Amino acid sequence: MNKKNIIIVLTVLALFSARSLSAQGYGGYPGEFLRYGIGGRALGMGRAFVAVANDASGILWNPAGIVGAQYSEFNSMYSNLYYDSQFANAGIILPRIFNLKDPVGKYLLGKNSSIGFAWVGLASASYEQRTVTGVKLGDFNIGENAFLLSWAHENTGLWGIFRYGTTIKFVSQNFSGIQEEVYREIQSHTRSWSGGIDIGMTFQPIHAPVFKVFALRYLLPLRFGINLQNIIQPGWRIHSNDSDRFPRVLRMGLSYRFIMKDWIPRSWTGVRKFFEGTEILFAYDREYYEAIPAGNYMGFEGMIPIKDNSFVFYPRFGFNNRSEGPSFGFGLQVPFTNKASVRIDYVYGSHPYLPEDNRFFISLKFGKQKGSKYFNNRAKLEKGNDPVERNNLFRVLALYPNSDIDAAVRDLADRVDTLRARRYYDLTGGLGRAELLFREAKKLLVKGDGHGARKKANEAAEEYLPIFNEENNTLTDNQLMDFSECYIITEKMNDALGILQEVDKVSLRHYYLDGVCRKYNGQWDKAIEVFRKAAKQFESEQDRNSMVRLSILALGESLLKKKQYESSLKALELLQKKTYINKLSPEYPRYPIYNDLYIVDEAQFLTGVCYLSLGDYERGVTEIMKTQRYYPNLDYGVYVGMHSTELIQALMANDKERLNSITSEFTNDYFKYLR
Repeated sequence: MNKKNIIIVLTVLALFSARSLSAQGYGGYPGEFLRYGIGGRALGMGRAFVAVANDASGILWNPAGIVGAQYSEFNSMYSNLYYDSQFANAGIILPRIFNLKDPVGKYLLGKNSSIGFAWVGLASASYEQRTVTGVKLGDFNIGENAFLLSWAHENTGLWGIFRYGTTIKFVSQNFSGIQEEVYREIQSHTRSWSGGIDIGMTFQPIHAPVFKVFALRYLLPLRFGINLQNIIQPGWRIHSNDSDRFPRVLRMGLSYRFIMKDWIPRSWTGVRKFFEGTEILFAYDREYYEAIPAGNYMGFEGMIPIKDNSFVFYPRFGFNNRSEGPSFGFGLQVPFTNKASVRIDYVYGSHPYLPEDNRFFISLKFGKQKGSKYFNNRAKLEKGNDPVERNNLFRVLALYPNSDIDAAVRDLADRVDTLRARRYYDLTGGLGRAELLFREAKKLLVKGDGHGARKKANEAAEEYLPIFNEENNTLTDNQLMDFSECYIITEKMNDALGILQEVDKVSLRHYYLDGVCRKYNGQWDKAIEVFRKAAKQFESEQDRNSMVRLSILALGESLLKKKQYESSLKALELLQKKTYINKLSPEYPRYPIYNDLYIVDEAQFLTGVCYLSLGDYERGVTEIMKTQRYYPNLDYGVYVGMHSTELIQALMANDKERLNSITSEFTNDYFKYLR
């Protein structure tokens, strides 16, 4: 064959390989047909997909991502390109389908591994063959095909979720219809089959140290990805001892899902409900490809559930510096059967010199969902095996938001990983976070940190309120009383009373909290009524229940305020028996916020005030002085010590006017402190 004919054929081959990338402005490298891209999501997002890659197209974009798919998936695409060229692909991924016990098999094909297969093909037809004299020998066709086998594995730990995978590719060139005399001349310059390997990784942080400053609610939607294509390079042979290798390509990027309701103030309940389930996925990739300037890719995908979440609409938009125009598209996912759904995707791409590119894709998701319920069930099966159970619960968190996350957070925070309880409850908010904040507020009460307790209680109340306002709220009586107590700590007594009215079953705690609110509001008669009920109905529990003692003290205070001194003495004398010298239990509320866990000094002090108010000055001074003698380091022992000299001098001088003035001062100071 004349060398001119060989040059013509090889020139056609070069043009063919360049044609697929020419739409991006670059071409000529071998294997460019693989860069034409697959997957409606990836192409609609401007090819920014390395940190997403959780569908069947991930086989090409980043094999590590396929283990993150929640369903088995098949997808395909066929497109008529310009100049009688056709491009097509088909792929399938099978995530977590085998339950193997053998360690090697478990690692390769177990519940934390996935496999995938794909084919990508580009064909062009009707190239003329002519001799140097112009005699037509016929037409021939050119085809390039790639067969891809992917595997991915997932490791989960405290730092986060790390996935890695590889794609083994087998590629071929073929020339159908070439005359034998021509083929003999060019066969030494080409080879039909070659192989190569890609590797990829993704990382989703959870407790990685550098990311601990971010709340899980805003951290879990973040993912990082990296993919190195052709780490082992396939290629076409161009001379007997020379190959034209596929170039190595490094692509790295990140993605972030904006969960819309989390970015809307909690007080905007109507707006939050409207955007319930709506997400916006943002992705950015940076690519390093041979001598070409670095590529920057950026894309967006919305997820808008419609019709009770049975149908999902996906608008997409993307752009990059490797093409002359943006891309956009959309997808519509509809249920096919109870266990399958179909998604139709459309992508439009533009170019100033080549025809517009319109592509349609079809994807079928099928099989058991590997979502939050799947990992929650796996965690239950591993209950007691803390690391394995914890890691499966982490996978539930990683899929935030979902219906199983509240249960997963409770298991982690209350049992499996209590050291990070606050971090978990901050993720879900709502009841779990409210209960945690309330407990923190109570702990601060015990420490005497009133400012800190009020701050925590206010945050807890903000979490309780939306739940309480729901049409059919599910708060129990204890949770309602927790909510009301948050308002008591923040001194919003009317709000607390409104919550207490919703409690179905009256209890000792209900009586006590109700009485605290009444006492603070100056409703002394009502306070006496509820505290008396608490003292009478639960008198038998005085030795073991701190709240009974607190109710008795509050009853004595209220009777004293109403100048019912003899009745007050009867209540206060109960608290001065030896059995009541023990500390109050810290878990019981103490309002006002005392600096210690004792109330015997208050009872002794008020006993003296009652006798002084009745005009029994000698007995009154004696009882008052016992406060300093018996409890010198407690609040009222110290208080009496500051006034003891003045009190004794007034008694010795029989200065009744002065004694009455001191009594009034003591009473006013005490009730001022109660506020």
